[in-house]
Order: sequence, then structure tokens, then C-alpha cells
Amino acid sequence: MAWKSALSTVTAVLGLSSVVDSLPNHQPNKAHYPGWAQIKHIFAFGDSYTTTGFNVSLSQPGPGNPLGNPTYPGYTSSNGPNWIDYMTTTYNKSFIETVNLAYGGATVDSALVAPYLPTVLSVKQQVETEYLPIYASHLSPVSWDSDDTLFAIFIGINDVGNSYAAQNATLLPAIFSELSSLVDKLYTSGARNFLFLNVPPVDRSPLTQAAGPSAQSLEAADIADWNNRLLSLSNSLTWKYRDATSFIFDTNKVFSRVLDHPCAYPQTCPYENTTTYCTAYENGTSTSTSFDPACGVSVDKYFWLNSLHPTFRMHQVIAAQIVKLIK
Repeated sequence: MAWKSALSTVTAVLGLSSVVDSLPNHQPNKAHYPGWAQIKHIFAFGDSYTTTGFNVSLSQPGPGNPLGNPTYPGYTSSNGPNWIDYMTTTYNKSFIETVNLAYGGATVDSALVAPYLPTVLSVKQQVETEYLPIYASHLSPVSWDSDDTLFAIFIGINDVGNSYAAQNATLLPAIFSELSSLVDKLYTSGARNFLFLNVPPVDRSPLTQAAGPSAQSLEAADIADWNNRLLSLSNSLTWKYRDATSFIFDTNKVFSRVLDHPCAYPQTCPYENTTTYCTAYENGTSTSTSFDPACGVSVDKYFWLNSLHPTFRMHQVIAAQIVKLIK
């Protein structure tokens, strides 16, 4: 953790900074999807790429702090705001209250792929032990309804990273069966507007680079398999529930563009190092632009904060491109 600790449409290519990064999917269902400008609430589920350290027992989202707790931007892995922070406070078109149930290290189901610590809340737990009993009830501390709420799920990095070496042919089908079941539960609770983010090319992260080309190749293949299955899940969702809208954001493509060409987007043009990280920065810095002479450049000019997590500029691009997709 860092920072003080811590699709519906295929769009013509107009240049790297203006591409809407989506995968083919159904058109938004206008009965329930009001457009981004009318979204008032977000429920987010996922891992360290999404978490801000929200505690369901503390202050809830509301005026003055749209993400509830902790103090903005929260405890993120980006050494600054992350993509859900940016969507809530920078690229929002209305006042948005975000309940961010994501948890660092999460997998879809800890019984299928174990997280790095047994105390990590999986997406299954985020849905079943936090969202359903607290926010899906009539006594929800956040007053949301189907027509003004987006449900965002960004998961898979740890599922792939913790299991790809085993080459278990039955594991991904089991994971996606569970994930589909959890999405069904969200739908039954009233969710109608869904956003899925696929797995970025973490085979290019310093963590997997250090494991060598064979490991990189294996993980890349597993990521591709995951992302294909996620697309199928999204398509199946809108066939099963004709009043549902499902967007799928191609995080993998956006990451690849920036890793290959940092100036693909204006937000990431300051990046000078996209392959390694500096150990002096890896646990977070006092400010998001801190400079240590041993690192050569300031922390915000590194793509990678540590062996697996990108710095805040990458998250800003994700948020900006998502909003282009779902607007």
C-alpha cells in the first residue's frame, strides 16, 4: 500500500489520446442507464488497484467527503489518487457518492485462489458480507436506486498472479462461475448498470519480469484467457437480463499503450521510466511528486511505484478513458 502507507460501442480511432477503450458489447439499456452525467452513486469491488481503505463501520459517503472514509484520496496503491478517486471527484459530471468495498490483495473467492493474507476480503466477501447486508437493505446508509448507480468490478490481477504458474485448466471456469453468481446477486439486489475492467498486462510488471521470459509468457496467456472470459460474462449478463447495461473497459490496451508510448495520453506524458521502479519509493512517499536523488527522477515520473502497482498518472488515464466510454 502507498500514499502515506499505504462494451457498449466500438469507436473509430481518432488518435491515441482520443480513443474510447472498449470491447464489443451491447448498447446501453436506456431504461436504466441514464448516462454518466446522471450517475449519483458508485459501488466498487476489487483489489489494491481500486481500494481506498474504506471501512463500512465509519463515516459513509456524503457532502464534504463523497467517498466517506478515510480522508481523500485514502490508502491507495498509486502514491496518490486512484481511478475510482478520479472518477468520483475529477471526471464526475454530478455529485457522486462512492462506496468502495475493494480490498488490497483480493481475489474473486479466497477458497479458489488464496490471497497473500487470510484476512483479505475477497470479492465474494465484499459482496456477501458487506454490500448485501448493509447497502442492499431498505436501511442502507446510502440512498441509491437502480437508475442512478453504477456497479464497478476490477478484479483478476491476483487471481491470475497467484495461480498462472500452476496451469490448472479447471480453475478459471470455476472462478468465473463464482463471479457470475456474484453478479447475479448484485442484479437481484437492484443493480442494473455494470462496469467491468479487464486485467492489465501485469506480465510486463517488474514482478513478473524478474521471474523471466517463461513466466511472462505463461502469465500473458492466462491474462488473455481471463479477459476473454470477462467479455463473455459481460455479454451473457445483458442477454440474461435485458434491462441491464454492461460496459467492459479494456484496461489491458490502455496500459500497453502507455508502457510502449508514455505520451499516448497527456496525463502520462511525464513518465520517464516504464520498466523499473525505485526501491526508495516502493512503499509510498510523503507527496505524490517526491524526489530522491538516488532514484534519478521524482516518483511521479516512474510508471511503476513498486513491483506491481502503477503510480497515480496511470490511474488518471483509466478514469478519463472510462468516462469517455460510459458517457
